[in-house]
Amino acid sequence: MRAPAEYGRHDLTGRRYLITGASTGLGFFTARSLVGRGAEVVITGRSATRLAAAAAGTGRPDLTATLPFDIAELSEVDGAARTLLEGQNGGGGFDGVVLNAGVVHPPADRETTSDGVERVFATNVLGHFALLSRLTAEAALRESAAIVWLGSIAPALTRAHLQDVQLRGGYTSWNAYAQSKLATQVLAIEGDRRARAAGGHVRSLVAHPGYSTGGLTPTVAGVHEPSLGKRALDGLLAVAAQGKDDGALCQLRAVTDPELYGGETIVPARLTRGRPVLGTSHWRSFDSELGERLWDYCASLAGAAPDFSAISART
Repeated sequence: MRAPAEYGRHDLTGRRYLITGASTGLGFFTARSLVGRGAEVVITGRSATRLAAAAAGTGRPDLTATLPFDIAELSEVDGAARTLLEGQNGGGGFDGVVLNAGVVHPPADRETTSDGVERVFATNVLGHFALLSRLTAEAALRESAAIVWLGSIAPALTRAHLQDVQLRGGYTSWNAYAQSKLATQVLAIEGDRRARAAGGHVRSLVAHPGYSTGGLTPTVAGVHEPSLGKRALDGLLAVAAQGKDDGALCQLRAVTDPELYGGETIVPARLTRGRPVLGTSHWRSFDSELGERLWDYCASLAGAAPDFSAISART
């Protein structure tokens, strides 16, 4: 496997990134790789304590800022966006945003947020859409910034079709996860269409980590400490799985590789594991009518939609 430094610029000094859900897992290892190459990174998550441990775990707490909030709650997204925008000081902005936060193990029964939105959809999809809306409205993305949406192989294993996005007509934890990941990919491709129409000043891409498990992931004190039982169990899956540090290479490449123009999907070479290569998203992701319909639906819930023309006007 190629080292992360081969993707994009080796030296990322002067670059700035935002990663949601980075107190552990894929988000943490993406952040650690970025700051290891000199970038400044803002990591978010629900727990301030866990974020502090993650910042220390990157080895460069001086380059790692933390911002605790719940991506599923729109009021908290608004507050976090204000904090991020106030911190720009006229010369800020991000070279990349990794929309990584998500519910991987959904609840057995349907739950809703304080906004009345099904929780898995709110966390994996709507909160990111709302955050991106707030950031693009204030042109908080730099020229050629990459927006990376976290996909999955799950939609290919289901009949998810997004006719009942919030699963009001019938909820299962599997359908909640699979549909949320299909929605993520649909929005990423629709975002690429809209970014191009606005002048192509930013790039919208998909990355999926294959089958990345905790038991195959290196121990990081205070951040990732799997039990011996978890390591033994996941060790049986090593032929088809990989650690979260390796899974993070897909989103690392997506957010740093300057040869990616938008609309691409980065996947593991062997579907569930392996080095990051160009792949493709679920076929429904390219349905422009579905993309427009889902974009408008998310905008109606979030109160706004990402406006890439605002970025174009200020570059």
